[in-house]
Amino acid sequence: MTRPSIRLKTVRLCAIALVAVLFSRASLGESTPSLRDLAAKIHQIQDQKEKLPKVAEFDLSTAIVEKPSDFSLLGGDPSALTLRQLIDRLHKARDDREIRAVLLTLGDPGTNLSQSQEIRDALIEIRKAGKKVFVYADGYDTDSYTIATGASNICILPGGEVMIPGISIQTMYLKGLFDKLGVKADYVQIGAYKGADEEYTRTGPSPEFTGELNKLMDSLYKQVVSGIATNRQLTPEAVKAAIDEAILTAQSAKDRGFVDQLVDPDGLHDLISDELGTDTEMVADYGAPPADNVDLSNPFALLSLLTRKPAVSTKPAVALVFADGVIVDGGGGMSLTEGSTIGSDTIREAMRDIAADSSIKCVVIRINSPGGSALASEAMWQAVHRVAKNKPVIISVGNMAASGGYYLASSGERIFADPSAIVGSIGVVGGKFVTKDLYDKLGITTQTFSRGRNASLFGSETEFTDRQRHMVQSWMTETYDQFTQRVMSTRGGKIAKIEDVAQGRVFIADQAKDLGLVDEIGGLDKAIAYAADEAQLKTNSYEVRTVPAPKTLMDIISGGGLSSVSRIQPKIEISDTSILKAMPREIRSMVGEQLIILQLLQQHPVVLAAPFAVREK
Repeated sequence: MTRPSIRLKTVRLCAIALVAVLFSRASLGESTPSLRDLAAKIHQIQDQKEKLPKVAEFDLSTAIVEKPSDFSLLGGDPSALTLRQLIDRLHKARDDREIRAVLLTLGDPGTNLSQSQEIRDALIEIRKAGKKVFVYADGYDTDSYTIATGASNICILPGGEVMIPGISIQTMYLKGLFDKLGVKADYVQIGAYKGADEEYTRTGPSPEFTGELNKLMDSLYKQVVSGIATNRQLTPEAVKAAIDEAILTAQSAKDRGFVDQLVDPDGLHDLISDELGTDTEMVADYGAPPADNVDLSNPFALLSLLTRKPAVSTKPAVALVFADGVIVDGGGGMSLTEGSTIGSDTIREAMRDIAADSSIKCVVIRINSPGGSALASEAMWQAVHRVAKNKPVIISVGNMAASGGYYLASSGERIFADPSAIVGSIGVVGGKFVTKDLYDKLGITTQTFSRGRNASLFGSETEFTDRQRHMVQSWMTETYDQFTQRVMSTRGGKIAKIEDVAQGRVFIADQAKDLGLVDEIGGLDKAIAYAADEAQLKTNSYEVRTVPAPKTLMDIISGGGLSSVSRIQPKIEISDTSILKAMPREIRSMVGEQLIILQLLQQHPVVLAAPFAVREK
């Protein structure tokens, strides 16, 4: 339910109070004030309230998303708060002279580490502007506590807990299961450190891949420790000790300097007023656009809301393109397993629109992707590179730009990356699953009729012959060479030797920067500011326009269906009782992405995909 504005509440309370006084005086036989006196008194009290210091309040009780959602019959929320919208509103509070403090109430924002770091840094900027920042949660995990470390006051429920168990990557190997079933993964990879086929061909990681994962763990763990220690003025040893304990009670966290106040949500207003030394006025949902007043009983009014498109603008613009999820051929969007996909046709169409729109002066592509289809990666690289010849194209890497994700990133002229971003995995994998032994165990026989020497090249009955394996490896080598050539065509002056950063190696952002894979460490707002400067756009003279714009219900209807769903989707039905549906949202999304990659491996001879996902809960 939408809360009424603070000002409207104040007027109502003043009116109620004065009416009560009016009746009280009348009952005592005293003279009553005139309506003019009554109105003057209301205005006086209202003016006094408006002079109170204002606190900008942000309710992050629901998930923060990376990109604006389309209207979805599958349950998407078009009104979900995006990371950029939140950062912009925090910057507004930073610059607003009427705002003395900021309060963030955290529920389950569902952010990853890179997103949490961007929000934390925005809070630090507010503190540098001389304002207090309060963050409250019933309990904290690694990601939400990372956000909280940007605050001057971290608040927690007296019976709450701070859970920071550290960083982990869990890999899974299916060869033992395949051996029991009679399935063989006949895969080839280019890149000694790639590891993308090991899930299916080994019972454990190779020494090379083990080294890459340990390198990532060391870097991410160091970031978590240093981020907490620096912002909470604690020693690294104290932070590591807390991580080794995994869970701190609220009181223990306060005693050890991890939180500042033990308070329940209803006590926050009094706490903030005490800290500021005066009563305060809380401004709920600060910076949020005004809510639409829709008569839900009127079907035409509801339809108008669902089909409304943003007003066409000719104001100079920075185009913001989201590349979020597994890279697939065709259209992209949210899959039926809740794994996000990036469609080559979607990016192509966006680039054509950008090229044709004279009001768009530059482009920022926000990438969160483990890669995917090699063909789609090349298609997107060509589309973006064509636009980059005439307009500045800047890349912002969020959580990951790996394999095909980095292929796309290399199309831009400058790459920004969040501190915890994973970058690289320049390598190729391809092959097939051989199921003949499984069929034999089940009593199933097959008979293949074919014409052409290699008609059954990717058939599941037999392994590759030596000649066929050589053919597949040759295709993959050509794809790998093309991949490295695309990277060096835009970053040749920054990467000293491609083989030092290729072969499937992965890097955290600062390592990637040292090696020339990344230009600057910074979030999406820094990438947008840089792009605007490259296009010679003055501050506050331009808008940031999402391309393509989120689809309305009418877009979907006129397009003939759910056009945002990719051609490549795992054929897995999601029901209320399914295992996937029972998983936490973050895990469900990662599993969905891995299923899409598995589907790609079965449908494409060559794939550019990272072999892991990171979750720091």
